[in-house]
Amino acid sequence: MAKKKVLLMGKAHSGKTSMRSIIFANYLARDTMRLSPTLDVEHHHVRFLGDLVLNLWDCGGQDAFYESYFERDRETIFRSVELLIYVFDIESDCPEKDFDHFAGVLEAMEENSPDARIFVLVHKMDLVAEEERELILEDRKRLIEESCLGAGVQHFQCFGTSIWDETLYKAWSEIVTNLIPNIGVLESHLSDFCRICDADEVVLFERATFLVISHAQAKKDAVDDVGQRKSLLTSGGDQEDEDVAGDVSDAGMVENGVKDDAATEQHDGQASPPLSSSPPINDPSVEGAAPGSPGGNATLSTNPSNTNNQQLVAKAANQITPSPTPQFDAHRFEKISNIVKQFKLSCGKAQSQFQGMDVRNSKFTAFIDAFTANTYIMVIVSNSSQNAQDWSQGTHKAATLMNIQKARSHFEQFIPRS
Repeated sequence: MAKKKVLLMGKAHSGKTSMRSIIFANYLARDTMRLSPTLDVEHHHVRFLGDLVLNLWDCGGQDAFYESYFERDRETIFRSVELLIYVFDIESDCPEKDFDHFAGVLEAMEENSPDARIFVLVHKMDLVAEEERELILEDRKRLIEESCLGAGVQHFQCFGTSIWDETLYKAWSEIVTNLIPNIGVLESHLSDFCRICDADEVVLFERATFLVISHAQAKKDAVDDVGQRKSLLTSGGDQEDEDVAGDVSDAGMVENGVKDDAATEQHDGQASPPLSSSPPINDPSVEGAAPGSPGGNATLSTNPSNTNNQQLVAKAANQITPSPTPQFDAHRFEKISNIVKQFKLSCGKAQSQFQGMDVRNSKFTAFIDAFTANTYIMVIVSNSSQNAQDWSQGTHKAATLMNIQKARSHFEQFIPRS
């Protein structure tokens, strides 16, 4: 069983214990109001992904404790650290002292754990006026960068966070992903699974925290291939071209124009409906929600956040016309983490166990289901007028759910049971 030492540091009342309690102890944001300030160092062993244990040191932020950290307990605190999370309170009344402490921590880390990864969270951003957040955060990031470079720290990541929105899940998802030893292999296999399912996006969540640990999205080549096949049909191809176009219509987004056997297993004997034009997916019902109102369809977008790699095609008379590139919410996965975790906790209060859910509208269907012993998976598949008949008959849904079931044992080897 792998143990990773994680330091959680910052000034008193900066929100360290609150965020830890929300992520790992299933607190609601409003419940953190009753938490007491941390005194000295609190040790917590948090199990993550079954066999990974985070040895979390939650360090009190009072000045007297910092004197102890830097002097008497210096080696004990800062030795063998895998990861440092330093929290700044954006509303601090003495930022100069905060940066003095931060500089001292960086110096001690360089002496005792020079290879540790460093994350800095600028917390309580909800207290800053929305129109000023970006400017103030960038200014604080500049000061943090100056402190890091002054201490000889070249590599670090910085996030603006709040317990009241999805930014907390975004930051902690990035943090814990750095502790997963085979994350590259996992991402590679998840990309293969996304292709096999003809899915737009596939997201993997850790079971207990519902943090995002990996995701994959349909490749640009797959979208281009769909466009090429539509071009064959609209230019008056032969019967073979029509058959190919029918396969693409049935599959949605595919790579190399070939459906995997696993994805087509439930489609035997089903006639592919004729290809027809479908509108670009860029209406407000699937674009990002307004700030401060996470949820809705934006959290279940069918398209990747990197819109530079996204090309939508529409059928026109004898030509392929690219549609405008839509803008999707970059925080949609973390919003899902927040929403589904709260629903999962509500199920527990009702003495029920959350297994999964399907969410569907005219543009996409999202499947959220228990996956391996330590994860949940979300598979997002586009709906189109071409495959509406398949959806109404349930064949596409059944194929997707079967793929999820068949993939469980395969992914267990990358995310072993505890």
